[in-house]
Amino acid sequence: MPATDSTLAELGWPALLAELTRRARTRRGEALCDALQPFADRSAALHRQREVSEARALHDAAQPMVLDGVRDLEESLRRSDKGGALEAAALVDVATTLRAGAALRKHLVRHREGRPTLAGRAALISDLDELADMLERAFVRGESEEGGPAGPRIADGASAALGSLRRRARAIREELERALERLLDASDVAPHLQERYFTQRDDRYVLPIRVEGRAKVKGIVHGSSQSGQTVFVEPEAVVELNNRKKLAEWEVAEEERRILVALSAEVQAQMSSILVNLDVLAHLDLVGACARLADDLHATPPDLAEAGEALDLRRARHPLMVLSGRTCVPNDIIVGDGQALVVSGPNAGGKTVALKIAGLLVWMTRCGLHLPAQEGSRVPPIDSVVCDVGDAQNLEQNLSTFSGHVARLIEFLAAARPGTLVLLDEIAGGTDPGEGAALAQAVLEGLVERGAMVIATTHYDRLRLLPTSDSRFVNASVGFDVDKLAPTFTLTLGIPGASAALAVARRLGLDSAVVDRAQSISGDGPRGLEQLLQNLEAERSRLAEARARAEELASAAETQRALAESRAEEARVALAEARRGAHDAAVATLREARAELDERATVLRRNADGIGPAELAAQKRAIDAAAAKVHGAAPSPMLPPGRAATLDDLSPGASVFVARLGGRAIVLERPRGKKVLVQAGPLKVSVGLDDIHVPHAPAAPVSARTLRGHNGFELDTPAADRRRGLRTLDVRGERVDVAVGLLEKFLDDALRSGEEAVLVIHGHGTGALRDTLRRELRRFPGIAGVDPAPPDQGGDGATIAKLG
Repeated sequence: MPATDSTLAELGWPALLAELTRRARTRRGEALCDALQPFADRSAALHRQREVSEARALHDAAQPMVLDGVRDLEESLRRSDKGGALEAAALVDVATTLRAGAALRKHLVRHREGRPTLAGRAALISDLDELADMLERAFVRGESEEGGPAGPRIADGASAALGSLRRRARAIREELERALERLLDASDVAPHLQERYFTQRDDRYVLPIRVEGRAKVKGIVHGSSQSGQTVFVEPEAVVELNNRKKLAEWEVAEEERRILVALSAEVQAQMSSILVNLDVLAHLDLVGACARLADDLHATPPDLAEAGEALDLRRARHPLMVLSGRTCVPNDIIVGDGQALVVSGPNAGGKTVALKIAGLLVWMTRCGLHLPAQEGSRVPPIDSVVCDVGDAQNLEQNLSTFSGHVARLIEFLAAARPGTLVLLDEIAGGTDPGEGAALAQAVLEGLVERGAMVIATTHYDRLRLLPTSDSRFVNASVGFDVDKLAPTFTLTLGIPGASAALAVARRLGLDSAVVDRAQSISGDGPRGLEQLLQNLEAERSRLAEARARAEELASAAETQRALAESRAEEARVALAEARRGAHDAAVATLREARAELDERATVLRRNADGIGPAELAAQKRAIDAAAAKVHGAAPSPMLPPGRAATLDDLSPGASVFVARLGGRAIVLERPRGKKVLVQAGPLKVSVGLDDIHVPHAPAAPVSARTLRGHNGFELDTPAADRRRGLRTLDVRGERVDVAVGLLEKFLDDALRSGEEAVLVIHGHGTGALRDTLRRELRRFPGIAGVDPAPPDQGGDGATIAKLG
């Protein structure tokens, strides 16, 4: 029992298929969309996911699949298959479709890099260019009598005989028209004309003769006007020319028919290849429609989990609500085999929507579609989806609403097993609350004992208390703002929700006196479970607001800390540069003085006069001492973040920083005494152990996906790993403002570490995150270039920034 039509209708699947079908470009593609079915195995669904991802990547790269030239050939091919001759327009449609298929095949094969699945599918399109050439040469675009475009007509060159036959027929017609022009002025005809013109009746040229002059004009009558005042006469003098015209036109029509039959036979000879091409094009149209739907939903491909894993939908949204433009609060939904998620809370708070989201997204996954959920959502193999949402009253069987509901529960218990998702809205409602709650608990226990995963909405206290005594049950609640007396539509895992019936009634306008009276007679009053749950919800909301404020303050503090670190680093660099500049200036001055002394010593030796050798040597010693002092004050090389090296760090192949060389080097041999041999570029040199610095290792790969707990809170964690040697930041699924903040900190760290380039992974999606990050990268100081990543590192879903 994978899913009945009634289940799919309750979930809204037909409406979603209609949205998918609307995005197809061809009739056959529309038919495939409308008949979309789930795959029987996991690999087929994963294959469809890849196709959709590749189609979205093509669109993002401004290289979309184009099917504009594909025509509907169903009726034409059926006629050709039965041996019938196709009309000119149908044959031209065949040629246009063959050309469109060839163009799409070449396009996808040319862009196969990173899109192998679509390229492999397109390679199945047969090369029928020869047939397309033949059909295109056989036809030309015609013109209507008004001078506008008309349907195609057979070209004169379509056969050796057609052109001459048409010219002969045209010459006879022109000769006939000249003869009629002469008759219009003839003395025995002109007086009897109703008007001075000639026309055609029964495809023969005739003159309009007044009825009283009929006997005066010899010829054949071909009818009369509606008024009866005019008869149309084929004059005796042009009967033979009319006969010749008819015969010539018949010969032309026969040749045209023969050409159409021959061309139709050529189409019939390639029928199997044409049908394969049409199937491939329809499939590619289906994939394109799925990609356009995914783009409109801002969807991501789910991870296909293994059997036994939990259904884990992250920040999931209802697809139909997203497409309609309505406000849709994203929520997490987590439930496993042999578990029941018990959803409680106020009416109109979104409980039923949560049920439908789970069912629809599971079904979309089975069909290979992308989901309106955050990347990282996981869907295990679910063979069957059954639901009972809304009024199950069956008038034909004379069943009440409750009886119809029980009939569905009987079916669900019989179908329940691992891999079955059961969705129950207000389980066991519509009857005595005490008995209904007991029945609901028994049914839920029976379903989870059979291994099904269950999501059920309820107002029963008994069910909301089940998770406290049975670990197979988990509470969830839709929020309610007690201050605004309005639902928040936020699903919180691990906490039961208050029904808030009286608050909702008050919000909807029920008389306050009536609501107050109801409050006074509602059992335990403010000490009851409902009040406790309302207080818990209010406290949870306050905690969530406080946490959000704390996160904002922490983010601001982190920004200020990073700014302070950046400024301190800038000051340190400026100071080091100033010290180095002063030192270099002093060294330059000393070199000039030494050169001058050397020159004077040379002159002294040659001329043996002037300053004495002892005095000259003393001055040179003074300059040498000053030089040594200046060199000793030289600023230390700027070291990257790290620590002093130990013997364990200096194994061959290790990357180290050598202060004396002012750069990185590779250890060639283990230390000998207090020296170690390293290579810096082409230079091999032995350096002291005290001169070696070990930079901090790059951060361990950490996903930037959101970490979640059962309390519904989120903790964002920046990501930095390495791909192909590049320091990497992964911000897929993050909000734009969060991603920009992570990017700035990441770039600061990369620049301080002396990286030459970094990789930022942002995904494809709508392109908004990608465009924003690339704009910020180009503005950031120290960035020398910004380019899309190569295909093997993410293509346009990632960006490489060169640091300079």
